[in-house]
Amino acid sequence: MTNQKNRFFTLVFSCCPGAGEMYMGLYKQGIGLMGLFFGAAALSAWLRWEELILFICPIVWCYSFFHTHNLRRMSEEEFAAVEDKFFFEDYVNWERDWQFTAKHRRIFGIVLLLLGISVLWRTALNLAGYYFNLPGIFWELSRCLPQIVMAVVVLYGALRLMKEPKEEVEEMEEEIIEEKTEEMEAV
Repeated sequence: MTNQKNRFFTLVFSCCPGAGEMYMGLYKQGIGLMGLFFGAAALSAWLRWEELILFICPIVWCYSFFHTHNLRRMSEEEFAAVEDKFFFEDYVNWERDWQFTAKHRRIFGIVLLLLGISVLWRTALNLAGYYFNLPGIFWELSRCLPQIVMAVVVLYGALRLMKEPKEEVEEMEEEIIEEKTEEMEAV
């Protein structure tokens, strides 16, 4: 793999998140960035949550643009050492079972709860605008139904995640008691 690519095509492809990385031969990185960029745009359009596209998409675009140009400026040895992997691979251990800790579950639940409340609030305000126009409210309800369903699902998931399972709490208490007992026996 070589990073000695045409400067013009590098510039052109770097303008689309992920395309520059794929032009440089780093397909996993390119697909990951492209998926994140266009996935955030599609999700924000579907949920009518413009803040998502205004916050995430410029960050992903800038990262991809400058990453492509930094890759092109690397020496052959440096470029050969670059691994083509998805950008989240360093943070994910695929071999272990995925278990959220209580702290992570609560934080993720709060984020989902806020997202769900935001979508429901925006949808409710849109529907309230058609309160006096009966045919209009049915049209708006049918148009907003996917957002309402998604918001309810997200809220349900958030509440489930924030609720600590009793077995997990009991297991943690038993482990703490066992550790303290072992420490006391060692002394």
